Amino acid sequence: MLETVKSEYFDGKIKNQNLETQVFVRVYGSDPAKVAEACRAAAEIRCEFLEKKSGKSLARIKASGIDTCSLKEGAILSGIESKIGAALIPMGYAGPAKIIGQYVKADEDIYIPLATNEAALIAGVQRGLKAISLAGGLKTLVHFDGMSRAPLIEAPDIYAARDFINFLTGNDEYVGELQKCVPDPFVRLVGIEPYQLGTKVFLRLNFKTGDAMGMNGVTKAAAEICRYILAKHPGWKLLTISSNMCADKKNAHINVLHGRGKSIQTEVFLSDELLARVFKPGVNGRSVEKLVFHKCYLGSNFSGTISGFNVNAANAVAAFYAATGQDLAQVISSASSFVQADAVDGGLRFMVSLPCMELAAFGGGTAFGTAREALELLGCAKRGMSIDDNVSVKRLAEIAATAVTALDLNTACAQAAGYEMADSHVKLARGEK
Repeated sequence: MLETVKSEYFDGKIKNQNLETQVFVRVYGSDPAKVAEACRAAAEIRCEFLEKKSGKSLARIKASGIDTCSLKEGAILSGIESKIGAALIPMGYAGPAKIIGQYVKADEDIYIPLATNEAALIAGVQRGLKAISLAGGLKTLVHFDGMSRAPLIEAPDIYAARDFINFLTGNDEYVGELQKCVPDPFVRLVGIEPYQLGTKVFLRLNFKTGDAMGMNGVTKAAAEICRYILAKHPGWKLLTISSNMCADKKNAHINVLHGRGKSIQTEVFLSDELLARVFKPGVNGRSVEKLVFHKCYLGSNFSGTISGFNVNAANAVAAFYAATGQDLAQVISSASSFVQADAVDGGLRFMVSLPCMELAAFGGGTAFGTAREALELLGCAKRGMSIDDNVSVKRLAEIAATAVTALDLNTACAQAAGYEMADSHVKLARGEK
């Protein structure tokens, strides 16, 4: 029967999106215990179809797989569309990390999984963590927790738009009224930031989403809220459920100022003696301060960089996100960060601000395969019982911020040591002297 289904798919008689369900029903008799096998078989059929069409071997892709399937109302949800296998990224770890946080305690040894193809990245995080541990640990603070979605609606005229914005401003009672439209118990509307451009009204809706990153939940909630508002405002209309004022998967300064996902601060003091010992003689508070100012602020401003006042935060964010099953498109905003290196008596106060790290301990890719094991390793795999019980994702945010801080500290110090960064990359990536 599998060959029959395969032949029908090759002939275009089975739609791409129906392949998993066809295999599940016709080959495996709708046995709930065979969902993963049906999903795997469907992926192999697609991969063989591509091999036939392209004339190229996809053996490695076909041999790789992650079980992301689930069963709902007799049909298979495959996790992603048109699955043919899986992409593999090497994974290593750095640690132990010493974190003095709200959700990670100083007596814990944290080993941070990082998935990357870049040589020297994990070594850089490791050396940064070494310096942080010798300095007594990294202070971490999560001070914002929320997810936004910003629908755009249009009023009949500019006066109606202004009247509605005035009505919304500070109206907590109306926020409570709109919350009644939200069907998901793990999504709570906590505030609205309205903005006007002519007849257009942007509604930046802010939600709590528990241990989930929450994008799907807040999108559904925004739709229900808009339906409710427009039903009571004849002549108004919806222009888009997401207007880019959220701002999702964009490098936007509104997320820096208002927060999105988690806003995190880190801080560590490193003595001049420690800096010279871990990095190189001559690296001290003043040399690192000068490097960070000229690179992260003078250079970033001169180039027109938006929210990229850091050394290489995106490297650590991407590797951490890939390892823990995050939405990789969120790297662009989550890596928005501000590094401060202040030379003080006897050493360096090194700080990193990450105002909009969008990440999850539940939902999406965090539920499957190696990502789930990575979250277990970090102690971040247990979902809270309510919206406000979201220790796992806040703990995850502290650890992610630690990886960013360690890498930026290391790379700043390496660059403060002249050619050391270039020399180490050549040695680790190419094996050259």
